[in-house]
Amino acid sequence: MKIAVFIDGSNFYGKLKELNIKHTSKFDFLGLVQTLTKGKTLAYIGYYVGQVRKEKGNAKSELLYANQQKLFAHLQQIIPQIKIIRGHIQNYNGIYKEKGVDVRIALDLFRLAIENQYDKAILISSDSDLLPAVRMVQAKGKEIEYIGFSHNTSMALIKECKAKRLLTADDINQFVSKD
Repeated sequence: MKIAVFIDGSNFYGKLKELNIKHTSKFDFLGLVQTLTKGKTLAYIGYYVGQVRKEKGNAKSELLYANQQKLFAHLQQIIPQIKIIRGHIQNYNGIYKEKGVDVRIALDLFRLAIENQYDKAILISSDSDLLPAVRMVQAKGKEIEYIGFSHNTSMALIKECKAKRLLTADDINQFVSKD
């Protein structure tokens, strides 16, 4: 069975922050993916996130940019085949909002399904905006497993996806670097 893993990076980060895990640049994404795929063939892994841009003279944007670059280097080091798919981040008077990421996840979920690149998709996102893509992919005979967090779930994705798994704080903590 060929597995594709789709990680909604900002959504995942937000859930980790709710668990007081603030440094994804040390998170063991490879261990998580291996646990979720259970030794099956990993056909695709995508990490989807808004690309932070450095704004000259803006300390917040420079810090966000530096942290994101550390995360990207970490991901590429531990999972060389990972695809980092970038949307963009817009600054609305100091409030940063991600744009274009959900669309990229939805398009890749569907495109890779119709290209028969995977048999099962593992979707690590609690964004209900992805429901239309989930329905379309499952109508094509592919299985989608929703991976959510037990402390903050998407009931819509739980209902829609054929398989679901809710991660607890203990499940996640085994992948957090202790240093």
